[in-house]
Amino acid sequence: MKNPDILSNDYSDRIHEILDISWRILKTRFIEGRHEFLLEAPFQHYFAHIISSIGDSFCTKREDQFLVDLETKLDDIKGKTKYVDITCSFPNQKTKCAIELKFKTQRQGAQDHGRIDAFRDIEVIELACNQEYNLGRFYMITNSTPYINQSRRGVGTVFTTHDGAITEAGQIFHCPDSKGREDVIVKFRNPYTFNWEKINDWYFLELKIQ
Repeated sequence: MKNPDILSNDYSDRIHEILDISWRILKTRFIEGRHEFLLEAPFQHYFAHIISSIGDSFCTKREDQFLVDLETKLDDIKGKTKYVDITCSFPNQKTKCAIELKFKTQRQGAQDHGRIDAFRDIEVIELACNQEYNLGRFYMITNSTPYINQSRRGVGTVFTTHDGAITEAGQIFHCPDSKGREDVIVKFRNPYTFNWEKINDWYFLELKIQ
């Protein structure tokens, strides 16, 4: 006899599944041209729309509600106010996820700042998960190979985003020689592995954060 094949009763598992499906759809639509964007804002809006549509399908009880919001305010993130790109939740189950996004193109340049900003976003999600959120995700899309290739000197040897890069729990990142970001100090609570996915000329990164 087959085991029951229905949605999980654990709403955290449901959010993970919603995001996994939504990310596959977003990548496919981007590569195949349904969603065309060259800036982070449309990435945010398209992705949020997909998450909302898929999430509604995971509401199975009359009292279930799946909410998606943009630019959710978080107070006291390292003493400052931060706005998270996307949040989603099953509020009646007290299950909430915070999501940060990065979209960087070769034409934009400034990869050193992009690396540091990506690490700051990951840290923000960790801090959010240490407050009111249960789950977190970080997503990045780029066609700029400096993010993917291993650096031999400079910021890329500290804020390591290259394919296969591994960060350690408790690791502190600081590059005082990076003009404009010299005061940025990031500390990760958890370890991460940067496994990029190449599709055509684009690279996609997903990190699960808790």
